[in-house]
This record gives sequence, structure tokens and C-alpha cells, in this order.
Amino acid sequence: MKKTISFIMIFLIFINVYAYGATGYTNISNIALYNNASYDSGIKDTLKMSSKVEILQQNNEWCKVATLDGQTGWIEKYFITLSSERYVVNNTAYNINIRTSPTTGSKIAGQLKPGDKADYIDTYHSWHIIKYDGGEYYIASWFTDIEYKKSEKIYFLYDSINIRNNASLDSKVIAQGNSGDSFEVVGEEKGWYKIVLKDNSFGYVAAWLTSHDISSLKTEHVSYKKTTDDLNIRTGPSAGYDRILTLKRGETVKTVASENGWDKIVTQKGYVGWCNNYYLKEALPLTGKVILLDPGHGGHDPGAISYSGKFEKHINLSVARNLKELLNKAGAAVYMTRTSDTYITNKERGRLADKLGADILLSIHHNSLNNNNYFGLSTYYNTINYKSPSFGYDLAEAIYLNAITINGVYRDGILDRNFEVLRETNTPAALIEIGFMSNPTEEMNIHNISFQNVMVEKIADGIIDYFQKNNQ
Repeated sequence: MKKTISFIMIFLIFINVYAYGATGYTNISNIALYNNASYDSGIKDTLKMSSKVEILQQNNEWCKVATLDGQTGWIEKYFITLSSERYVVNNTAYNINIRTSPTTGSKIAGQLKPGDKADYIDTYHSWHIIKYDGGEYYIASWFTDIEYKKSEKIYFLYDSINIRNNASLDSKVIAQGNSGDSFEVVGEEKGWYKIVLKDNSFGYVAAWLTSHDISSLKTEHVSYKKTTDDLNIRTGPSAGYDRILTLKRGETVKTVASENGWDKIVTQKGYVGWCNNYYLKEALPLTGKVILLDPGHGGHDPGAISYSGKFEKHINLSVARNLKELLNKAGAAVYMTRTSDTYITNKERGRLADKLGADILLSIHHNSLNNNNYFGLSTYYNTINYKSPSFGYDLAEAIYLNAITINGVYRDGILDRNFEVLRETNTPAALIEIGFMSNPTEEMNIHNISFQNVMVEKIADGIIDYFQKNNQ
């Protein structure tokens, strides 16, 4: 294994044409929004990972976009993931209520009749967001299906991926595919893609094992490097290109491509440009950081009990161990509140972070409700005790925005909650609920090692983004 740690950056380009009115999301953290379609045009703002944008215009490798707060500017198209165009379909025999918010007690704005379709926007809190009557409304995901408006391809990211007869890990395996194999996707169900097989029959594949972009199969990585001297950043890969700015010695940058001894980089402030890689040295992005991981529950406290009778405390510990290994490789000193099936109070967990002098505390959990229809990933922060309350939010947000980039992982929100483990510490702290153990499909995903590996990579990316933003 290489001495340096690189984290895969998958640019999921869902469709090839960056057409006017298309919706996309940024796929890298802290990327510049430029005044014009050039690196030296100056920046208006920097956008976070997973920032939603609308495509207004394409000019060669650049897209003019509009952000949710009304700004317009230019971003290279490689840093934008375009959303698939989908419908929400009522395949039942009865009308389904369309509501003003994602709860069954909210106001009914209309109904979707059997066989009718509505334009799909997103999924939040287990409800699909749709276009209806000129606005955005909610419809229960458990009563509806998602269909693609036009044929799109997905590519398998690994070898020996199982294709099943239903959207579930316990359904029958009917075929297999290998890395690079492509299939037409026609639908989506609870984190699974419905695909067309060679005999024109249908099968299902776990979405997190796939990409919509064949370039994801290339061995391109985002690496973290430090400048070894004051370094000019230019608009192209040679000294003949115009200088954009000069970085000081010791600054950390992300490299996204290389060409003839020059690296294409993204700075901490979001600038993109090229520099001579002779003046860059590989770096571990978490060197000097102290991190406390808290696998929730343990001992006589099992936590949530899953749909199939499994205990949350065990899966929390499994995820924490895998994450610890990854963070260690990125240079961090990582501690855990428990390393076996033991009980520790939440107050003790929170105060241990202060005792260790930890830079952050992350508590790892999996959710559960009496209603098995709910699914999705959420993160939490708390505004009590912190000298700078934003640090807890920044950590929760950075992890969340990276985790929801996984195909088949749905948004359940970034929420302020007075959890004891978060309030009993002065350390920037967040809690993650990776999914719902009470949901049969999501529970099986959670216990799948492939899913866990993808998830801990994204959590690690979020932690790195947090430190890059806060420059601690």
C-alpha cells in the first residue's frame, strides 16, 4: 500500500448534456463559483459539497449555474453531478395524498390518481418531493415508485456484484456482473436500481455498488498535498500560463488530476488551478488530529433492535472499528469510548473527549421507529456548552453532505438535538444515525460489509472536510 492516503472522488455525471434547466449538485467540498468561465476571473463564493445548482448555460468545459440563494456564476462541469430525470408513479389502485410537508398530519394539497405520474425532485425524511400545481410538495415513498424518464446507463464498480429478483439482500440472486459492466436503469426502490438484463427481463442491484459515470472506474483520486515553498498557481499545466495566485509554504491542497509534472489542485478557499508538483509533497490530511469515536450503546443497553432481531450496539461497534482504521491511515490519533460489548454512560462518553483533549467527538448510531416505512441518514449537533456552537454543526454538516452522495442513501436531515453525549462535552461533537434498523430493506443494507466500507469512506471524507474548513 502507498504511504500516502488517497480518498476516491467519484464524479457521478448522470447525463452527458448539461442542458439549460437541468439540476445538479457539487461533488467536491469548497469549490469556487467563478465570475466567468476561467480560473483567473475571480470568485463570487465557495460552494459546499452537495450544493444544489441549476444549469443556465454550458461553455466548453464550464457551466453557468444558479444557486439556491440566487447567485449565478461558473463552475467546471467536472465538479457538478447532474440529477437523473425521474417520475414518481402511483402504481396502486387508489388515490395517494399529496401533502405540504413530510408528515401524515400535514395539509393535503391534492392527490395522485392510480397510474398518474409527477416529476420527482428529491427524497427527504422518507417522503418524495414532487412538482405539483406549480410548487414543491410531498408524497409518501412507501405508496409510490420511481421511474426514469429516459434510458440511462449505470456501471458496476466492483467484480462479482449480485443481481437479484427483488430490491432486497435476501432475495434470489439471478445473475452477476463485474466491474465496468453496464446496464440500463429504469427504476429505483429504497436504495436499489431496477435494471434491464440481456434477455430483457428485470433485476435489482444495490445502488451503492454502481455509478452513472464510467470515468468512476478509472484510478483517479483526490490526494492531499502540502506546498514546500511559496508556489504560483496558474490557469494551465505549464509556466507559460497566467498566474492566478501564490500559495504560501505549508498550505494544504487537494489534487484532482496530473499532467506532465503539473497537478490540478483545489485550494482551501476553493480556487482551482495548476502548479508544478515538484513543490508539493504528499500529506496525511489528519496529521496531529485527535478523534474520539463513540460506538453508541453497549453491554446491557442493546440500543435499537432491528426488524430481524439484531442489536444496534454490535453494528455501531463494527462501523467504529472500520472508521478508526481509515482515520488512522489518514494520520489521526483515534480513540474509542468502548472497544468491546461494555456499558458506558453517555455523560462519561462526552466527558472523555474533554479529558483526551480531542479535536472532535463522533457518536455512531443507527435509527429505529415503530413504523417500518421510514428510512434515511441523519446527523445531529447540539448548541449547548460550546464556545463556538458552529463547530458542532460544521462537523454534522460535513459528514452528512459527504454521506448522502452515496447512491441509494437518502436524506433525513441535519438536526439540533439535546442528546446527552453531545451536551456533556466542550469538544465539537456530532452524532450520526446511519440508517433505520426498523426498515427491513435498510437494515439489511446496514449489515452489508460493502455498504459499511463505502459509508466509512464518506464519513472519513466528511471529517477531513470539517478540518479543512475550520483550519484547525
